[in-house]
Amino acid sequence: MKRTLLLDGAMGTELQNRGIDIPFPLWSADANIKHPEVVINIHKDYINSGADIITTNTFRTTAWTYRKAGFSDTKSKELSRLSLYKAVECAQIAVSNSVKIAGSITTVEDCYLPELFPGTSAAEDTYGQTIEWLVDAGVDLILFETMGNIEEISCALEMSRSYNIPIWLSLISKDKYNLLDGSSYEKVFELFKPFSIDHLLINCNTMDLTIDMCDQIHSAWSQKWGVYPNLGKTNYENDYLNIISDSNLNNGIMSLLSKEPNVIGLCCGSTPFHIKFLKSLIKSTR
Repeated sequence: MKRTLLLDGAMGTELQNRGIDIPFPLWSADANIKHPEVVINIHKDYINSGADIITTNTFRTTAWTYRKAGFSDTKSKELSRLSLYKAVECAQIAVSNSVKIAGSITTVEDCYLPELFPGTSAAEDTYGQTIEWLVDAGVDLILFETMGNIEEISCALEMSRSYNIPIWLSLISKDKYNLLDGSSYEKVFELFKPFSIDHLLINCNTMDLTIDMCDQIHSAWSQKWGVYPNLGKTNYENDYLNIISDSNLNNGIMSLLSKEPNVIGLCCGSTPFHIKFLKSLIKSTR
């Protein structure tokens, strides 16, 4: 049986658990500047729980987001760059042994609302700047995550073409057959053909939909793949106080592991405790 790599868990909801205020639209971005020690400790806790890969706290470290928060163009670029580089530094301080650092990038706007995609020009500016900074800061791979708009995915992949770094792409689904924006997965997989995608993943859907998506991936994708579901009981909500039971988590993870993903982790609502639990389940299947 092939080795399954363990991705870390949530950062934003874990910052909340530790008393850090993370208001929209910046979400967790300012924590890198104001509370780097907490970000470092969360990374360390995930590593100590068994994570092979940690993701940088860069989900919202973009000039676009800082402008939405009311900052000028100049200040937005300055703060977003500072936050991003601090995020990578926090990850680098925390890593040990062979743990890899994934540079997280998500949609320009709300990842649950693909219809808010602001257009190619805005996306090119955002992705071009973010990828350049992440590569310069020294991440091991780029992880586009919670991507649910086919046009935005195309733009993100195009902007990453000129970089010699592994590209991981993680999608969010509307249902078993369609991306969140309603694009059929037949069309989505056709889009992938010209691009070099090192790993294809599904993230931030419920456990049940994630399990259903494994069959879709198996039927259309022959390369490395992975999953990291959230722990919420319903899709596309930002409230992760009401999460699935331990028995449903156990059964869901065992079902996912039986499909032999190359990578598995957990998304919103998860904690280092959940990653430690996931590590134990991975060991039990070997």
